[in-house]
Amino acid sequence: MQVTHPQEPFMNLPTEDVFVAVNDYGVQLGYGYVMHQFQPSVYPDRPVNIFFTMDCAPEAEYLLFGALVARARQLREANPGVPARMYTSVNPGDARKISFLEHNGLTMGNTEDLVRLQIPSDAGSEVFNCSIIPLPLNTPQELTGLAERLRLNGLGHLSAQHLQRLQMSPVFHVWGLLYGQNLVGECVLSGRSDAVEINGLYIVPEFQRRGLGKHLLKRALGIVGQEGVTEARARIMSASQPQVRLVRSFGAELLDQTLMFPSLDL
Repeated sequence: MQVTHPQEPFMNLPTEDVFVAVNDYGVQLGYGYVMHQFQPSVYPDRPVNIFFTMDCAPEAEYLLFGALVARARQLREANPGVPARMYTSVNPGDARKISFLEHNGLTMGNTEDLVRLQIPSDAGSEVFNCSIIPLPLNTPQELTGLAERLRLNGLGHLSAQHLQRLQMSPVFHVWGLLYGQNLVGECVLSGRSDAVEINGLYIVPEFQRRGLGKHLLKRALGIVGQEGVTEARARIMSASQPQVRLVRSFGAELLDQTLMFPSLDL
């Protein structure tokens, strides 16, 4: 049994980040890959996050996992001295996979939480030198531009294709936060006419810790509240203190833990 790299890129990842396990007869037993992310705004205490996934037969798990850990340790050296973690996702009901990950030293403290937020009765007051405007998404260029800005600010899951699907929702808004003439934050909401989900929100690093994220979200929720929306939900990472603090300021109520994110500090 051995682990090799594919000959061509997989999911737009470089071949050196993708691994394939094969047996002595050349039959593929599974695959795995790693994705390097630098997310200081989401995880200021541990900005380097290397996501991995693996899907393989049980007999190849340890060999494939070892290759993924080795590659993750190489990638983390791109930011020497910066705290880092390697993590994956698992369904809370997958006892076998959880047992395997715990046996290999991963801890289970990080979860994706679904929370319900209180919609403010008003859209909030203006902040000096700030304005919040709706952003148009009428052309492919505007859509890909939004997706790229979201990616650069740690929201790479909101691809252009994903945003296109969200646009088909009865309610879909993208709000931009301008500081002077500079776009320093954005908020994406979508959902039904009576209930929305906050799909993504960011403030660029140099404007964080000024209360602008709370200001942007209050304005966005206040506006959709005036349009008839009565419920707002968000998915947050329990290990991200900025996300936790933000939703708590809107009276967050925990509804469900939808995913677990076992992690290993590097």
